Amino acid sequence: MSLYKDASLVMLPSAVKDGKLYSIRPTDGSGDFTFSRGSNLAATRVDVNGLIEKGRENLLTYSNDFSQWSVISTSINDGQTGYDGSSDAWILEATSAGSGRRIQKTISVSGVQTYSFYAKAGSANWSVIGSTNFAQYFDLQNGIVGTGIGAVVDATIESVGSGWYRCSMTESSSSSTFQIYVANADSNTSVSIGDSIYIQDAQLEQGLVATDYIETGASAAQAGILEDLPRLDYSGGASCPSLLLEPQRTNSVTQSEYFGSSYWTKAGDVTLTSNYGTSPEGLTNADRIVANASSGGHIVYRNINTTGTHTISIFAKASGYNHLFLGYDGGSLNFGIVFNLSNGTISQNPASLTGSIEAVGSNGWYRCNLTFNYATTNYYFVAAPHDNSGNYNWTGNGTDGILIYGAQIELNSSYPTSYIPTMGSAVTRSYDSCEKTGIGSLFGTTGSTIYFETTYYPETNNGQGERWVYAQGNSSSDYIRLWQDVTGGTKRIRALVGAGGIQQVNITTTATSLGLSNTEPSVIKYAFAFAENDFRMYVNGIVRTDNFGTIPTLTEIKFNSVFQTLFPLKQALVFPTALTDSECIALTTI
Repeated sequence: MSLYKDASLVMLPSAVKDGKLYSIRPTDGSGDFTFSRGSNLAATRVDVNGLIEKGRENLLTYSNDFSQWSVISTSINDGQTGYDGSSDAWILEATSAGSGRRIQKTISVSGVQTYSFYAKAGSANWSVIGSTNFAQYFDLQNGIVGTGIGAVVDATIESVGSGWYRCSMTESSSSSTFQIYVANADSNTSVSIGDSIYIQDAQLEQGLVATDYIETGASAAQAGILEDLPRLDYSGGASCPSLLLEPQRTNSVTQSEYFGSSYWTKAGDVTLTSNYGTSPEGLTNADRIVANASSGGHIVYRNINTTGTHTISIFAKASGYNHLFLGYDGGSLNFGIVFNLSNGTISQNPASLTGSIEAVGSNGWYRCNLTFNYATTNYYFVAAPHDNSGNYNWTGNGTDGILIYGAQIELNSSYPTSYIPTMGSAVTRSYDSCEKTGIGSLFGTTGSTIYFETTYYPETNNGQGERWVYAQGNSSSDYIRLWQDVTGGTKRIRALVGAGGIQQVNITTTATSLGLSNTEPSVIKYAFAFAENDFRMYVNGIVRTDNFGTIPTLTEIKFNSVFQTLFPLKQALVFPTALTDSECIALTTI
């Protein structure tokens, strides 16, 4: 687009770091945006490969400095050749005969946690990860998972070459220590003096599987989507990302991935297998529900006790059966929707509920969403395989089912937002805020143009006056607000201008008069050109005008401020002049 060269500020989501979104122009960094969310690794995105990316954290300090661990009847020495070819592996050796020869690190965790470390047989062939309530044995000679004791959910051993293995164990209880033992047999930690194994790179993280190792020192370390990292999102198979901006939301499901826990009730004769298949993360942490050979709802559910308008969602994939029932009551298909997991459509919706289905990546996963209003406090989050018979009670075959992952309940919400992982308690993701101050020189003294491209989601236009773009001066008395709102039940698009504390312009038009749908998402290219007594709002090439008013003095621009909404921002530009009518039409025509 030739107009790009005339812009004083160009933001195309491309380069980010924690707390910052880089602009393309100005080139000296003076146009880079400050970004904040501060939500404790609660945010996720869809990455360029179509996979869900989370924030990750190694909760274990001194993850490869075992000299900082407590040594119990053993010695620990570094300088050994590791699985990665480095010389920072360690040899752990029993200094006396007997049981319990180990090293350990004090921790304090609860919920679903995965412990992992790299190990190689020395003069001993077995090792153990343990703590107060559990232990897991690993055969380092043959690469076999041994006996699990206590609250062990799953365990794996993976060869990484040269006799080294990555050993991992997932558990679902509280823990006060991370222990690594020398052992010589399954279910037996009794060893002789001098028995030894090699160890390297320990990790403790929330979740059902071990992820890529994160090195730590005196404090925990993080990777992936950090607290204040802008999310460049590739949802829907997009080739270019959007800056994902969302309102604050809480996932009230406290076990969003571990459906095998007692938190979820299994009913109607089902078999549930944890960590059965590859999830939308690309990891083996999707669960499988099999409908057994009896008549019933074949459901996994959770009781929820609160009234109001809520949105529930879950990721699902066909695994023998091609349909998912997602509902909020266990007694009838009228309280839910049947989704077709073979072609990404809604198969049955007898009560005309509000729902949607969206492909995630290219490997057959879909995210299924349902919004409903319930007047009483006794309802359920229900997920189940289904044969699409139209009956709630049907007979399974004991073999086929579906894969599920990532359950979410967003209370008092009329639409779903991105996935928020939980591992034992409800989690809140704070709203995304992106702004740039001190840029008065990028606006023109006699007029300017603000342009952005996004997706308009009509379900997010709920009457609060959700502001997409908010430019203001040194005080809130000078401003331009480009937003959506509802008046009298009618969804509208607006441009509001104030100068010197006095409202100058209020351009308001219905969404449908701009060619936008009241039921389906629409791409929006939005430009607002302004000069003295000349104010023009363009949406997808359609113009609305106001020919009277004073322009404000602007010094900053904010995205998704004050009343937050779902705002995937594809690009944003500022021009130091009021572009012409023909230029704005060319800029915004779809």
